[in-house]
Amino acid sequence: MSKHPLRIDANEHAATALRLIHRFSWLRPTELGRLLYPRNKHARKYAEKLLRKLTALRLVIERKLPGRSAGTAYVVSTRGATKLDTWADVHKGYKSGKDWGAYQNGVWYPPNSWQHDLWAIGVASLLAEQLGHEVLPDSYLRQTAPSEVKYPDALLVCRDKGFSAWLEVESSRKTGKNLDQLVRAVIGASRGKPLAYFDEVQDTPVKVGIIAILVGARDERGYNLDHWGRFERKLQALGGVKAPVTLIRCWMSLKGVGVGSIRIDHITLSPYNQPIKNP
Repeated sequence: MSKHPLRIDANEHAATALRLIHRFSWLRPTELGRLLYPRNKHARKYAEKLLRKLTALRLVIERKLPGRSAGTAYVVSTRGATKLDTWADVHKGYKSGKDWGAYQNGVWYPPNSWQHDLWAIGVASLLAEQLGHEVLPDSYLRQTAPSEVKYPDALLVCRDKGFSAWLEVESSRKTGKNLDQLVRAVIGASRGKPLAYFDEVQDTPVKVGIIAILVGARDERGYNLDHWGRFERKLQALGGVKAPVTLIRCWMSLKGVGVGSIRIDHITLSPYNQPIKNP
């Protein structure tokens, strides 16, 4: 007896996985599992099963990330983008992720930003898992609001409580003007005055600023990097704060190249704040 042809329906878990991959531009099984099956110890395994189906249907493309145990990223194929369009109530113009990264001498390489982007995806997926927030990643916001002057690494949307949080991931690649914007973005969001406004969160305005910081960060020479100290020094260079403001720090710990866990604390900055040591 022959097997039934493999197919996918718009309302099944594999279809939800395909939509999430498009929303984030790319996902590994680890982060996809967190988003689909929060707090489930078998989340990655379930995600891998869905990805096998999507791969068999040629709706996604596998991209091997560089480095030991970095894993595989999945992007939406041209066929996958067409499938998403057929499910949409109106034509959305879904796009393939086949051009994510580039080939050099026949070898595929991800964009230079992939490590930072993976940390942002990892933090956002863990926050969503722990707090139940919806995630609007940078890539999605750029698609839906292409003319904004500043984008967060992600917006965490809490629709039942009517607010959103602006997430910035501090890393050594954010220097100069980029670090200025990071500080202004987190402080502005914490005061309910974000650097950009998005139609997607009109009913859940940004009222919270989150800065994610890598615990035990080191530079290429092996020296410790004090990312929170960088934030404080840049804030002071920009004139400090004129009135107390409370923001959220999210301390990241890695597992391999991705974010394995986070720890959250709140800190209130004032014009008279003394330097605060990293925990």
